[in-house]
Amino acid sequence: MNNAVIQRIKDFQKFLKKAQLSGYVALSATELRYFTGIYHLDKGEVVLLITSKQVYAFTKKLLALELKQFSFLKTKIAKGDMLGDALDFARKTHLLHVAFNPSVVDFVEGEKLVKAGLSRLNGAVEDLRTCKYTDETERIKKACQIAASAFAEVKPQIKTGMSEEDVRILIATAMTKHGAHSIPFNIVSFGENCADCHHMPSAKRKLKKNDAVLMDFGCYYQGYCSDMTRSWWHGDKEPAEYTKIWHLVHMAKESAVKRLQENTPLAEIDKTARDVIEDAGYGEYFIHTTGHGIGLHVHESPILRKNGIGTLEENNVVTVEPGIYLPGKYGVRLEDSYLVTKKGAKNLTEK
Repeated sequence: MNNAVIQRIKDFQKFLKKAQLSGYVALSATELRYFTGIYHLDKGEVVLLITSKQVYAFTKKLLALELKQFSFLKTKIAKGDMLGDALDFARKTHLLHVAFNPSVVDFVEGEKLVKAGLSRLNGAVEDLRTCKYTDETERIKKACQIAASAFAEVKPQIKTGMSEEDVRILIATAMTKHGAHSIPFNIVSFGENCADCHHMPSAKRKLKKNDAVLMDFGCYYQGYCSDMTRSWWHGDKEPAEYTKIWHLVHMAKESAVKRLQENTPLAEIDKTARDVIEDAGYGEYFIHTTGHGIGLHVHESPILRKNGIGTLEENNVVTVEPGIYLPGKYGVRLEDSYLVTKKGAKNLTEK
């Protein structure tokens, strides 16, 4: 893990040098976790000052012992205000051009940083985070495997008469049992509720003998998340239209997955999936993007969408999740997470 963290720090330091910046202050939980590899760090526990040659961690005594285990960090116990100490250190060591990300700080912090002479730097860390390092892909894969194993365990337990909430609890419990550290989202929907993309599971809606089921769920493992969706018909009288849209969504997904490789335009991947569904006359019922990046957050760049700008890069990790939603009836969405390589995509959800 440390080697991968050190490598991304070095890559960011190269960027700072190219941008003629002598330092960068990291404050948000996302940035702290990204540049240390310590997945439980939260905002307010540490302030990082990244220079061209070193990473200084200003923290409290409570966390100093843990941080000192990481040789790539120069840990300093703050006398009081961690951010104030970091800024004082930058001034005393003549770091003249230091930047921060204005999108991850509050107004008071932003004002303090600007008054201290720091520059606003938008998007640099987000751009770096788009392509995953080996420790990140390993953690994402583990999160995907936890979710997949939990689903394999829970699906046979889903019976007529259970509520959406019953099943939500089952899958959350199973993911935790299999090693999840937290559950960021967990959608379970039956019948007409499957047409609501972000339906909140209900304790009142019970599974009928013949009903559509849609489950969209994921978990966090060591700070990185998974995201998968499964749809199926519960019962022996599956409507012909449900069978049709399920296979259309499956075809759209598989067609898009075949386009997942380095340098493929994001918009083309979305178009590939959307064309399958539109050509069959269901285009108006595919109401969201084809996929998105995952990592420290459930939704990250790149976004696979119509008119999307840019191309896939090696080591992007993205979902592919086309869907068809028929209001008042049912809906189908199928989703897995993939690691993009030069030669194609690797399904991280499959064991």
